[in-house]
Amino acid sequence: MSRVNLYEQIGVAMTCRSYGEYERMFSLEDSLLKRGKILDVAAGASSFVTEANKKGYDAVAIDPLYSLTLEEMTKHGQKEMKTATEKLAKNAHLFVWEDYKDLDHHDQIREQSFQLFFRTIPER
Repeated sequence: MSRVNLYEQIGVAMTCRSYGEYERMFSLEDSLLKRGKILDVAAGASSFVTEANKKGYDAVAIDPLYSLTLEEMTKHGQKEMKTATEKLAKNAHLFVWEDYKDLDHHDQIREQSFQLFFRTIPER
């Protein structure tokens, strides 16, 4: 039996996930999220915290990448999304595309989350 490497990750990736993706990945429910403060560790450029706060939850995010300037973080995130798309495209036929209609839909969600993240981060 040969081993298929679906997605090789070297180093730390910068994710750009949406609230909906977190909700499905972690089976998040209102009763759980209302229990108290929410800390998103290694959040990358995900829009989860922004969207959670808009829904009335008390959420904050931390990530070592936040030490970068906005310009550096933007460039890094754009590069990460491009790299992720290239990796997924190589094996797209092996994935079950239930949550995402296809790779383009996956990329649209990532881009929307990325843009929302950058529109809502405070000036430094």
